[in-house]
Amino acid sequence: MLPLLVFLLLATFQRIHAIREATLQSRQTAPIPDFVKTYAPLVYLDQNEVYLPSDLQAQLDNTFAASNVSAATNGSSPLLLSNLDQLNGIADCTVNSIDACAIFLTSKDNITSNSQWLYGVLPDPITHETRGAKTCAIIVNDHGNGVVDAFYMYFYAFNLGNTVNGQVLGNHVGDWEHTMVRFINERPTAVWFSQHENGQAFTYSALSKNGTRPIVYSALGTHANFAVPGTHSRTIATVIVNDTTSAGRLWDPILAAYYYAYTVTPSVNGGFNFTPAETSTPISYLTFLGRWGDARYPTTDPRQVDFLNLHVAFEYESGPTGPLDKSLNRTEVCPDNSRGCTTLSALPGSSGSSVPVTVSRASSSRSVTGTSTELGAPARETSSATTSPTGTASTAVSGAGGARPLSRMGLFVVKSVLVAVAVL
Repeated sequence: MLPLLVFLLLATFQRIHAIREATLQSRQTAPIPDFVKTYAPLVYLDQNEVYLPSDLQAQLDNTFAASNVSAATNGSSPLLLSNLDQLNGIADCTVNSIDACAIFLTSKDNITSNSQWLYGVLPDPITHETRGAKTCAIIVNDHGNGVVDAFYMYFYAFNLGNTVNGQVLGNHVGDWEHTMVRFINERPTAVWFSQHENGQAFTYSALSKNGTRPIVYSALGTHANFAVPGTHSRTIATVIVNDTTSAGRLWDPILAAYYYAYTVTPSVNGGFNFTPAETSTPISYLTFLGRWGDARYPTTDPRQVDFLNLHVAFEYESGPTGPLDKSLNRTEVCPDNSRGCTTLSALPGSSGSSVPVTVSRASSSRSVTGTSTELGAPARETSSATTSPTGTASTAVSGAGGARPLSRMGLFVVKSVLVAVAVL
């Protein structure tokens, strides 16, 4: 009797496995052109960076779905990269109203405590891979007539905001940044660098490279992408806001990435379709329309700071939207909604420098310092006892400029434009 039972159980498991394999094999896949990897960007993290590239599934493991800052009562559990878009129905979100979709992947724990998952994974000093962590999604859009856009989507669990007049603004859980390489007849012609609410575009020939691969510098904390190291200043009203970049730990995103083909399908599936390169690759998270982090904390939350009590800029903002909201079917190299963007044929000069600092959170002692300039040279991990009882984070930078004291006239002007500062 026992041998018969064992035989039946084995036969059942084999049938289940066969059905699963047949399902996977029947799933359509799309080949990714070799040139997408040959000319893929390499990313230098800042030498002081502590909020590193992060595993996509780990973000879901440490969050729950919330709508209007309340726990959602429906949707899949547990949250997986393969079922995340089922949350779209919680708030009746649509592709045409992504910014208004009130679904938030909300942290299970207090992020101002020692939440190690927010720090991500330090790339290997030899291979430059984020071992054991899928930290990138590569999406290829073939427009036809030899024009192909390859999007390299970089994910970080936490964004540390910029310092404005001594106050950190724009922290948020979850951070999607990207570069895009435009190919014409399989040759790279231009590269887009996402930066906060906008970005920059350069001809491929203008960029620094390692072999065929363009070099990208990820800014300290904010992860905005730049083509050169140094201090990158932008003026908003009377305030100078700085990003800093340097050749710290090198990251090769393509070594731990999911690959997809993106096609426009009018009147079908919302007007687009993602096809994975491998049958086991999840898709659902790409069509999730909500936010990849907490909603902005209310002013009654002790973690929150309302800058100058103007009600327009805060220490903690809402998490970002996902890759679907990054103008995947753009006409030009710059996104269709970009402002004053042209493709530049020369790099800006490097200015300022990134100096060793400590970036700290409550109960956290992890920091990374170093002055590496060699390709792939490792940053040095150190520790600091600096803490902040309210969970605020701080940075100290030097270079082309810093935050100027605000005059009364400055306050009046800043109030009208601080929304732009907050979206960091």
